Amino acid sequence: MKLRLLAASALTLATLMSTSPARAEEDDRWLERIVHMADKNKDSMVTRKEFVDAMGQLYDQAMTKMKNDSKMVKGDMMTTDGIKALLKDLYRGV
Repeated sequence: MKLRLLAASALTLATLMSTSPARAEEDDRWLERIVHMADKNKDSMVTRKEFVDAMGQLYDQAMTKMKNDSKMVKGDMMTTDGIKALLKDLYRGV
């Protein structure tokens, strides 16, 4: 499950990084939020473990938020719509 979340996060990050220059400043702020959230030892770098742990925490928070929405969650699994909503919320900084 974490591997799928990591892959989806990496794909979204790559897609967002290839957007128009007009969004560059917003993308920089978004990346700063991710680094700040994930960088537990505050060395301005993010290890794989720090990244996966941070994404796992976001996944768990989203699962709790969406638990009563069958379009987003089925049992203990998040649907494609749920993952899409999680990544949109992450990008918006919600």
